[in-house]
Amino acid sequence: MTCIIATTPGEFRRLPGFYRRWELAEVCASNRSYRIEDAGHHADGTPLLAIYADDGEDAIGMPAPDPAVRPPQAWAVADV
Repeated sequence: MTCIIATTPGEFRRLPGFYRRWELAEVCASNRSYRIEDAGHHADGTPLLAIYADDGEDAIGMPAPDPAVRPPQAWAVADV
């Protein structure tokens, strides 16, 4: 599986709970950055994920600028 990771700094907060891969589309929203980590396995053997989302604010607590006017982000591609 190929994973694209935003390399811009930012504060991420953990979403409560653990998620299965097929639940990502229901949890993740557009125009936000996420960090997704392995979180072990369910009793039935299904891999679980922990999801961290950016807080949507800049360092001083102001709303983040419109993503359409942000400078391009650097991206890293990793095989997972």
